[in-house]
Order: sequence, then structure tokens, then C-alpha cells
Amino acid sequence: MDKIIFLGTSAGMPTLKRNVPALAMVFKPGDEFWLFDCGEGTQRQILQSNLKLSRLSNIFISHLHGDHTFGLPGLLATRGLLGVKKSVNIFGPVGLDSYLNNNMDYTRTHIPYSQHLFPIEKERFLAPNLLWEKENISVYCAALNHNIDSFGFAIIKKHIQKNILIDKLLDINIPPGPIYKKFKEDETVELEDGRILKSSDFVKETITIKKVCYCGDTTFSKNAVSLSEGADLLIHEATFSTHCKEKAIRSFHSTVGDAIEVARLAKVKKLALTHISPRYDDLANSPEKYTEFRELDEKLSSDSPEIILAEDLMELEI
Repeated sequence: MDKIIFLGTSAGMPTLKRNVPALAMVFKPGDEFWLFDCGEGTQRQILQSNLKLSRLSNIFISHLHGDHTFGLPGLLATRGLLGVKKSVNIFGPVGLDSYLNNNMDYTRTHIPYSQHLFPIEKERFLAPNLLWEKENISVYCAALNHNIDSFGFAIIKKHIQKNILIDKLLDINIPPGPIYKKFKEDETVELEDGRILKSSDFVKETITIKKVCYCGDTTFSKNAVSLSEGADLLIHEATFSTHCKEKAIRSFHSTVGDAIEVARLAKVKKLALTHISPRYDDLANSPEKYTEFRELDEKLSSDSPEIILAEDLMELEI
């Protein structure tokens, strides 16, 4: 993953400034993207970004509450109306398949491309476990603490960079040229003079790992800590200010302090706060609300990460 686009950062209902939850994770080159949650109006948010539905390949739904799912049938239908033929993988709690199938049935909507649904069974993810992997990308999942089954996701991308050890090749009289590419691509390289060399003796591999964690609706969760350990970016719900701790507990949501505590314990590099209650909608123009909401002075310590308050259509490079 190379970039995150926040398509919706409100909780429960849209406001004039924030749409309901959705998040895009963009991969380069090619601008393929994955979608995490899909509240009502997500496809309109996508129209305001540089994203193209033809490049959507994976959808991850954290839980089945409406503010995270009402936009999904419409988005899938629009993708079909646009003539997209590329299949899409959809991961979500048990019951998501029935929700989608019934919706398409009742509305007589035809989807002209393959949808591969992967139900997430809570019993398998009582602790972080591998959900899906392809080539150099792995997705881990874990159950969180909400009033219905809700899941967090960790996405880990490994990038292997092969660097030619030029000095070693020059020492045996192999000057720079097209043959250097062969040392990156082949296990052995045969020279014009008949010598056969092992590529591994002349190439150094550097592995770079990027990790992003997305935790939707939940109270403080030890699984969220485990799932996001060492992440470059943790995206965590922060529905309430810490003053509203009792309301957060009653509704199975997190406060800003809860999100910061998860990030601190997991030693993440950056924390993005999202899923903001509509009561805090006008934070930018209300210093009092902003201070009450974040309350960072009493929560931040030397081991706290950089904290970002997510806004709709905000983009973060990873």
C-alpha cells in the first residue's frame, strides 16, 4: 500500500463535513485500490477522488451496521453499469453474503462480474490470524469489542529490492551493462567466456515492510493492540472525547484516549483518528470542541505516536 484516502470519517450518520465510514488503500504502480467499509454515499466520495471503480479489487467490511454497509450494494451495481468486468473479492462477517444477495434479489439488480465472498467467522479470529495473502501482501484479521461481530484488519506489504554489488562484479572484470539485469532476474548467469556465476553472490536483497492497521467500531481492545503492533499507521475509531467515556462504553465505542492507548501500547508510528461523532462536526471552527475532543495534553507522553485527525478526502502517504 502506498496511500490512504479517507472517504468517510463520521460515525452513525453523515454530516455536512463528513460522510459515513469508508476508506481506500491505494497501491502503486497501477493505482489498484482496496476499500474498507462502505457507508451510504461512498461512491459519490470516490467520484471526488482520483479513484476508479475499475481498479477496485478487494473490499473489507468490518461489521454489518448500516453506516458501514448501506453503500455497498449501490457501489457494486454502479461498477457493473460502468461496464467493469474485473472480479472483486469481498471479505466480511457471516451474514454479509445474505445481505447482498437479498438486496440484489429484491431490487432485481444484475452484477455482470464475479464476486468472491469470504465470510469471516469470529471463532477463527479470536486472536489475530491470517485472513488472505497474495504475492507480497498479507492481511491479518482479529475480532474487536462491539455489540455485534466486528473485526480489525492489518495489511502487511513486503517489498524486496535487489541491489547489484557493482564492486564485486568489477573485481572480476564484468563492466556495467545488460548482463547486470540478469543477476537480478536469474539464479545463475553464464558469461561469454563460459564461466557460470551464482547471482546471490553479487546481489544484496533489502526487504522493506509497510504495515497499516484499520480498527473500526470497538471499545478498547487487546486484539487491536496485537493486530497493530509496530504499524506504520493505525487507523482507529475515536467516536467520543474522553469526557464521554461512559457513553462510549454503553455504545461499544472508543474515546480518543482509548485510541491513543492502543497506539501507544502497539508502538505504532502514526495514529489517524476517524469515526467521529457528529457532535464534534465543526471542530475546525470551534476551538473548545477541538480541545475537548482531542485532549492530547493529558494523554500524550514521550512514547505516543504522531496523531492525525482524519477529514473526508484527506490523503496520507505511507
